Amino acid sequence: MSNGTDRRHNNAGFTLIELAIVIVIAGILVTIALRGGKSISETSKLEETRQEMDALARAIVGDPDLYNNGIRSDFGYVGDIGSLPPNLDALHTNPGGFATWRGPYVENRFVQTADDFKRDAWGSTYAYTGGETINSSGSGSTVSRRIVESTTHLLYNSVAGNVFDLDGTPPGPGYGDSVLVRLTFPDGIGGYTYDNISPDDGGFFEFDSIPVGNHDLLLVYQPTADTLRRFVSVLPNSRLYAEYHLPANVWPPGAGGSPGGVGPIAGSDSLYSDCHGFSLWIENTGATDIDVDWVTLSWLSPTAYYRYVIWDGTTVANENSPKIASGQPATFTSTQTLAAGASIRLDFDFFKSQPTGGPNVDMDHTDFTLTFSDGSSFEITTGDCP
Repeated sequence: MSNGTDRRHNNAGFTLIELAIVIVIAGILVTIALRGGKSISETSKLEETRQEMDALARAIVGDPDLYNNGIRSDFGYVGDIGSLPPNLDALHTNPGGFATWRGPYVENRFVQTADDFKRDAWGSTYAYTGGETINSSGSGSTVSRRIVESTTHLLYNSVAGNVFDLDGTPPGPGYGDSVLVRLTFPDGIGGYTYDNISPDDGGFFEFDSIPVGNHDLLLVYQPTADTLRRFVSVLPNSRLYAEYHLPANVWPPGAGGSPGGVGPIAGSDSLYSDCHGFSLWIENTGATDIDVDWVTLSWLSPTAYYRYVIWDGTTVANENSPKIASGQPATFTSTQTLAAGASIRLDFDFFKSQPTGGPNVDMDHTDFTLTFSDGSSFEITTGDCP
């Protein structure tokens, strides 16, 4: 009897040592679970914060993927105001009775929290004072969202073009001031401003320091007040160029100072041995000297951008970042004169796939249109790669 009783007492429950071991193991498991849960929570908060900073960035500079009829339609606060917001509050509330403010550009997720849109997932306020970067510090380290590479890409772009009459004649000497070109755009402080320009003899005009956005462009033939109204879509870090034709022939043929006086010498065009550039000979077929300030090279395909224009052995245009695109005028560093009856070699070189570089592009079998500042224009087609 006593032996049976002893065995029953020995098998009843855990010993103190066994219980201590169980408690320790349970504590370790709970700690691991808590740490794992905290890690998941921190990762979730980080992703939430990054998504919210992306939304703030789009509110400031617009969504580059939103288009309407092939035209970008969203430029955010900058596109409406013409400047960067001084703080994030300006995205939600008009900062000063601005007439051009079309917000709110961002909304609160929770109505109960008035400033939720400017707090990260940890409840800390984003750091933003009108620059290029939004910062979050709620995680204990800085999380940054860069809005744009440079503010100059948003605020200092150019809009250029050429004005011709119906049959393609430019104004010429003495007629440039018969046309008024007016560009209207946000002034950066809640209103609108405008710049007026009269084109040069070749019909060329250019506005600089233009903010991104869709802006109104007026071309007025002042003697009869005939008006063309267009809008231009100015993208970040862009040099926009287009040609505009008045609805009637208002300038006499030849007003442009020998229109068509610059022409190609037949059969003179030649691709470089690497196919990434080409040359041709041009001549002045008129009876007077022609001054040339720029040339525009236009083509449909392939997509490419070039760096150099070389006039009679002298580099007169060297644009590296960004390079020159199809339809954009290559403005010369100094005026070049093509004497009556003279001919020179003209080179276009260093064609790349991107405005800032990328792979070389072969320019064989490409249809080009060349337009000069005096109004001369002609077409050439390159042949096979050597």
